[in-house]
Parts: sequence; C-alpha cells; structure tokens
Amino acid sequence: MRTLDKTILYIVGGDGGDRAAQAAQAGKVVARASDLRKLVDDPSEILPVSRNFFRHPNELTIGHFRVLVNLITEPEESRRELENVRKLLRGVRSRVINPPDAVLRTTRDRVARLLTGIPDLIVPKAVRFSAAKPAIAERMIRSAGIEPPIILREAGTHGGKIVGCFDSVEATVAALQGGRDHVATQFVDFSSADNLYRKYRVYFIGKGKVLRHMLISDHWNVHAKDRLRFMAERPELVAEERALFESDDYPLPFSPKVRAALHRVAERMGMDFFGMDFGVTRDEQVVLFEANATMRFFPYSPEPMFEYSLRSFAPAQAAFRDMLGLEPQPATLPYEIKLQSA
Repeated sequence: MRTLDKTILYIVGGDGGDRAAQAAQAGKVVARASDLRKLVDDPSEILPVSRNFFRHPNELTIGHFRVLVNLITEPEESRRELENVRKLLRGVRSRVINPPDAVLRTTRDRVARLLTGIPDLIVPKAVRFSAAKPAIAERMIRSAGIEPPIILREAGTHGGKIVGCFDSVEATVAALQGGRDHVATQFVDFSSADNLYRKYRVYFIGKGKVLRHMLISDHWNVHAKDRLRFMAERPELVAEERALFESDDYPLPFSPKVRAALHRVAERMGMDFFGMDFGVTRDEQVVLFEANATMRFFPYSPEPMFEYSLRSFAPAQAAFRDMLGLEPQPATLPYEIKLQSA
C-alpha cells in the first residue's frame, strides 16, 4: 500500500460529503473542476468544499500542508464554493495553486479585457449582460462595438455550447434565454487557406506549455467529435496533426510569432495552470477563443489513428509534478485513460 502524501492537499468541489472526495481520490472529474489531478497517481489528501461548507463541522486543518491545489476552476457556477475556499485560506501560509481570486478573474468577459493589447493576439470583443433586460443588452452590444456575426452564449458554459451565431444585433437579442447572464462575442474568421477551421488547445502548467490537440473541421465551432466526423476520413488531416506531435519543437510546435503571443498570455493570466483554445489566422495571428482552468485535458481518443496524441501526457505530467514540487518520475499512462473516448 502506498503511503498517503501528507504534504499536498487537493481542494475539490463537492456536495459536502464523501462522494466528491472519493471521486477525486479515484482520479475522476468533479463537476466544474479541473481534471489535471489525473496527471499524478500519488495518493494524497482531498478536501471537498461545498456551497454549505461552513455549515458542517470539518476536522481537517490545512495549515500544515506544503501545497494547496485548488481544483475548483469554474468562476461562474462555482462562485460560492470559491468564496468559501477564499475564506478557508485566510491566514494560511502554504503555497496555493490557482488561488480563488485568480480563478474568479477567468470569466470570458474579464479574460477578454485582460488579454487585449498583446501583440499578434486577436481578442474578439466581448460583453456580458443580463438576458432579463433585452433593451439594455442591445445597447451594451452596440456600445462595445460588436458587429455581426455575433456569437451568443450563456455565461458559464463551455465545450462549444452556444445559443447561436447571429447576423444582426436584433437577432442576437431576440435569442436571449431566461434571466441568466449572457455573453456576446465578435466572430473572427480564422479559416485557413483551404477554408477549413483549425482549433488548437494548449495547456499551461507551471513553467510548461503543452499542445493537447489540433482539431480540424469544416465548421467554425470545432468540437472533439470532429475527429471522427471529419478528420478520420481524411488521412492528410490526421497526418497534419500527427506532424505537430512528432515535431522537434513539441510540446509547443509553433512559429516564433505564435509562441511569443502564447508566452505573453501566460504572463498576463496570472494562473498556475489553465488551458487556452485558439485559432491561427493566415498571417499567423492567434485568435483567442477562451482561456480558463476548467478546460479539459482528458480524455484521449481510443482510436488507434490518434494514438500520437498520447505524447502530450509525459510533458504535462512532468510540468504538473514540477509545479507541485514533486520528484520527477517516468511517465506511465494509466490504462483506463487510454480507453476513454474524446
């Protein structure tokens, strides 16, 4: 039996009980949380922090831990949990990975403001408003200078989930749903010379930067499902992604211009770890889609033709262990991760 690591505490979201702790300990993803815990299999302490955390007695003291890793990473839906983590950390002198204040700054609209002005980075204009007040929403969209096409999302949604992409401000406002906050974003064409769309995901982990995938689609809203729907039947596209993973420049196989933009993003974000989805224009400018720590690193595709993407595991694991101050170890990909579908 391996000894429990008493120097690191993982803080996870939960319903105040054992299920969240058991799920996190088993390496499973907890809702609205980062899945980077799967990069290490060292047994360690888990603390679930629910919305009602302080209403229940908890005997675990955290001051003696060397590192506290906050895995609650969704700033919209987990705001109350993050506020509880902030309260929990008052007076604690341990090192905190992704402190709650940093996570709370990663909403789409705030990230857009934060990253605007970086050379060779196109940050689409974005504005947030309440769906309950359509007239105000329309004024805010126009004041922000957002012109059609306009992408509309509910605040706090991820995974390519959108309300729609609209050809007018009026149509955008007419599509508002319920009373929740929404975000309107300027659409920026990032199609390549072959009129296809390439979405890159890079994960920033401590000092490391790792390309996780390049997905190619015939539609601008690129998803993981496009691997099988579109890429699998086009060997030249699979070969194109494979070439990135087999490049001598991997794990960051980009031109100096793109790499410089990504380095500046890392400096401004102020996060210990986060992911970034982006496109690259024909003149090698980076187009920001989103940047946050909730972005999934796992799972890997089980299809043999995409097995090359497993190369991302070793540098990501090494960067994660280095960030936590753990000794390096040979990367061994857990068998169950190989079997999960993307």
